Amino acid sequence: MSARHKKKPNDKMFGHNCELLHSDKSLSITDLQLIKMFRQTTRQATRAARNVRNAHTNAELPPWANKPAFPNPNPEAAKAFKSQYEATKHHAEQTSSLWRKISWFVAAPAVLATAVNTYFVEAEHAHHREHLAHVSDEDWPKQYDYMNIRSKPFFWGNGDETLFWNPVVNRHIKD
Repeated sequence: MSARHKKKPNDKMFGHNCELLHSDKSLSITDLQLIKMFRQTTRQATRAARNVRNAHTNAELPPWANKPAFPNPNPEAAKAFKSQYEATKHHAEQTSSLWRKISWFVAAPAVLATAVNTYFVEAEHAHHREHLAHVSDEDWPKQYDYMNIRSKPFFWGNGDETLFWNPVVNRHIKD
C-alpha cells in the first residue's frame, strides 16, 4: 500500500469521538488528562499483549516483564492506606457488633412478643370459629347479588369453591 492510500488511525475506530472530547469546553484539564492517560495505558497494554503473543518465537521474556510494577514505592501513601484500612476494619467490627446486639436484644424479643400475641389472638379466633360452625345458615349475613359473582364455574372442585376454599372458614349460604 502506498503512503497516499494508508489509512490514518481514526478515533471513531476506537469507539469514541475525539472531536467531541476536544471541542467540549466543559471538560476540565483533569478530565482531558485522564482521557489521555487512559488512551496511553490502553495503547501500551495493546502493545504489550502483542509483544507477548509474538514472544513465543524467542525463548526470552519481554524486557518489561522483569521490571517491578511500581518501581518507586511511596511509604507515606502506603502508611496512609494501611491506617485507612485498619480504621475501616475497626469500624466494621464495631458496626457488626452493634447490629448483632440490636438483633439479639431488640429484634428477637420483638419477634417473640409478636408471636405470643399472635398465638392468643388466633386461639381466640379458633374458639370463635368453633362457635360459628354451629350457627345455622339463616343466622349468617344475607348473600347479596353483587357478592361472589362468577361468569363461569371454576374448573376445579365443584366449580363454586375458590382455589383457597376452606370449609371451616368459608361456607355456602343457601337462599
